[in-house]
Amino acid sequence: MALIRILIIFLLAVFSANIVNAQSQKDGFSKDMPTENIHFGKEANRPGTRPKRKKIEYIYKSSSEGLLYGNPCAMQATRKMGFEYVLQPPGIPGSPTQKESELNNFLVNLKLIFTKSPFWKLILNNKIKKCRQDSGDIVG
Repeated sequence: MALIRILIIFLLAVFSANIVNAQSQKDGFSKDMPTENIHFGKEANRPGTRPKRKKIEYIYKSSSEGLLYGNPCAMQATRKMGFEYVLQPPGIPGSPTQKESELNNFLVNLKLIFTKSPFWKLILNNKIKKCRQDSGDIVG
């Protein structure tokens, strides 16, 4: 019974030390704060004053057919959705394998279904079609 009490006390001490250590670590934004835009009258180097950043996910494609890759309007439309297309032809060293890219694409598509809309692909295709018309990349 005494051994169990000592084990429980030891585990509680380890977990509380991890919690205290995690709270004392910085957010990682402090090195970037002096160059960030801060509203007038707000104190610098506070987490609340930094601009919101969006984490961009990547969808791997093997060909650029239909992506309008390099068009600023289309790239801005995909970034607003929260992802970017990355061209990864098969066989390039350092690129993800076929299974890794398929798993990544599945997870990103699933995230987009829940965060944007189940019809995110249709919405994006309409925006890309408008970008093609505005930039002159469409014929007819």
